[in-house]
Amino acid sequence: MAEKTTNKGRKIIVAGLPRTSTTSLKKGLEVLGIGPCFHLGDPPAPIRRVKESAHVLAIKDTALRRQRLKQLYDEYGAVFEPPASTLVDDMLAIYPDAKVILSVRKDPNVWLASYKGLGMDLRSRAYRWSGYWVPGVIHSSNLISAWAAFYERKFDMAAKDVPSVELYHRHNAWVKDIVPPGQLLEFQPSMGWGPLCEFLGRELPAEGTPFPWVNEAAFLRNVIRTAMAVGVVIWLVIFGTAWVLFLQVPQRWIA
Repeated sequence: MAEKTTNKGRKIIVAGLPRTSTTSLKKGLEVLGIGPCFHLGDPPAPIRRVKESAHVLAIKDTALRRQRLKQLYDEYGAVFEPPASTLVDDMLAIYPDAKVILSVRKDPNVWLASYKGLGMDLRSRAYRWSGYWVPGVIHSSNLISAWAAFYERKFDMAAKDVPSVELYHRHNAWVKDIVPPGQLLEFQPSMGWGPLCEFLGRELPAEGTPFPWVNEAAFLRNVIRTAMAVGVVIWLVIFGTAWVLFLQVPQRWIA
């Protein structure tokens, strides 16, 4: 693998929605020597990064949001997932000469099934409360909640329509509309190295090097289930301890 670049080169913004093979694309960029990469879905993501990303995405003030985005991403050569893929216009204002890769799926219905295949909606009260005491649960829930709220406002969509096939089409159309000519590549791993290397001005990897294929869905499902299971155990311990302590209180104090 070639040496990684630094953030002194052109920023690469991967503008595709989550579950559009962004982890595979990240591995592909790393093979080309591009990095470091900022990708929240590539485990293990530091909790601090998830917390900061959730906070930035929820900021309404444009100037402050862009200031925090720059602080979040300046040291990285390539950035993926929300908030970067959601705030593409802000990112281009900060990095006007950035290369933008719109990661896509062949079929938006397959994309939607892949997204929903992760299981529990991280915005739900069940997820937030069951895993309340587990590090990272509230921050990940806040991130997805802010991500969904952004699209509800931007495209005037109902909460139930985020995610949806309509969101997929509207987001992709918006990205294509705002990225200057020559700075955008629509890409999926099945296209192979050629279009990506040409777009980024990189040499092709050694002959026979396959394009990486990574599907972290099973891992993410297990993380969500484990967080909820651990959270339930913690709640049981808390309530059990409280009950034991209550039984030890002299009855005359209760009466």
